[in-house]
Amino acid sequence: MTELVGYLASALVAVSLLTSNVLRLRVLNLAGALVFVLYAGLVRAWPVLAVNLFVACIDLWHIISLRSKKDVFKLMRVNTDNPLLANFLAYHARGIWQFFPDFELARLGDPRCIFILRNLLPVGLFIYTERKPDIDIHLDYVAEDYRDLKSARYLFNRPQNTRTFDGFSHFCALSGSPKHTGYLRRLGFEEDAGRTGFFRKQI
Repeated sequence: MTELVGYLASALVAVSLLTSNVLRLRVLNLAGALVFVLYAGLVRAWPVLAVNLFVACIDLWHIISLRSKKDVFKLMRVNTDNPLLANFLAYHARGIWQFFPDFELARLGDPRCIFILRNLLPVGLFIYTERKPDIDIHLDYVAEDYRDLKSARYLFNRPQNTRTFDGFSHFCALSGSPKHTGYLRRLGFEEDAGRTGFFRKQI
């Protein structure tokens, strides 16, 4: 049993190093350090206990700092011929394909493109078409390092959305995977009873 505790601690630390999200890395590393503290206490390895207790305190301090940090968000509309748009789509092509395998900008009729800026960095891209009274979402992508839902919640839950999307009543999205479905549900989208995998959220 003691060895299993040690293996669990090692696994948590190893997994934390595989994630690119800083907050998730700190949380997993904190969990690993705390399990190592337990393991060190069981085997009476006091130096290991002291080091991991120190690591746990550092992780906890960083987690509190990250959660209390106030980010500045803005939306920036761009035309389809904007160089930044083309570069963003090319750079994140693999990640976009994983979540939106059928997305192809050239096939959309009159697409509207909005960058989500986080501290003035373009971290997300929202592409939609208008089909009154709905906004049809074709791409809602956020760079991996920023997938803590803050950007998405800013986009979909802004009080100003009634003005930004004046004349429209709902955001509509088609889910292509269980992971995407979970993401939509967390943002307040509800599945349309008449269409499987089709989700709507009031603007």
